[in-house]
Amino acid sequence: MGSRIVLSIIIANWNSRDLVRTLLTSIYAHKPEMPFEVIVIDNGSEDGSPGMIEKEFPAVRCIKNANNLGYSRATNQGYRASEGEYVLLLGSDTVIIDNSPQRMLDYLRSHCTVGAVCCRLLNPDRTEQGSCKRFPTLWDGAMTYLSLHVFARKYNISDFDFHKTQRVEQPAATCLMIRRGVVEHVGLFDEQYTILYNDVDLFKRIWSASWEIVYLGDAEIIHHGSVSTRHAGPELRLEMYRNILIYYFNKFGVKAVAVLLPILAIRLAITNRGRRVVGLFSLGYLFR
Repeated sequence: MGSRIVLSIIIANWNSRDLVRTLLTSIYAHKPEMPFEVIVIDNGSEDGSPGMIEKEFPAVRCIKNANNLGYSRATNQGYRASEGEYVLLLGSDTVIIDNSPQRMLDYLRSHCTVGAVCCRLLNPDRTEQGSCKRFPTLWDGAMTYLSLHVFARKYNISDFDFHKTQRVEQPAATCLMIRRGVVEHVGLFDEQYTILYNDVDLFKRIWSASWEIVYLGDAEIIHHGSVSTRHAGPELRLEMYRNILIYYFNKFGVKAVAVLLPILAIRLAITNRGRRVVGLFSLGYLFR
């Protein structure tokens, strides 16, 4: 093999062929200066994603799963196949628009106490997305899922300056660069979180291990946002709510389930027109 890989770019994909094509094109249009590799883990896509990648991007390693393993398992799978000293996790719905990944890499290499960095997320029209939060309390969870966000302003960091480089507890993992040494120490994603809160749990472990997470105000990418979950059906939404309950149970105990279960059941009943609400109350399903 040639030069030692410095950066591994890992992308989990499920039925996002056109978005992945745009993302991969943007990566090679703004290539990092260091030796890098790109790994796409395809979760059983039925839209021709693997064939497109193999034909149009032969340098990309495409790992093809027969079924949808979920984001956490697929990303962990990609990490195990990677070699880089640094790992960049990218959502399949992102677009690189400049040399921001190189700036993220440079920052990590020059700040030895920082375990991970993230950047500013932009909507396709270049307006900013609110992408940084504090770690949620049980109160924050209740207010969030009651859609009473005005009572969770501290959690949502309503006055966050997205043009300032600063430490942050919980950024979006849509564009996250992390040291391999940190992953080897704290692990990557806990696979009990299949869709949601895998990133929050990871950030908790990073901070608990005395590593810093830094938001870079001078780095940015485009993020289309929640393409796979925006129109979630009953089964997927049920799985999302299961993830929420597991996180809050793990952090706050049984009282969290008592508080959030009725709130989420009502939301599920409204969005799914009553379908699969019973499934949310099954502890066997919740903690499977």
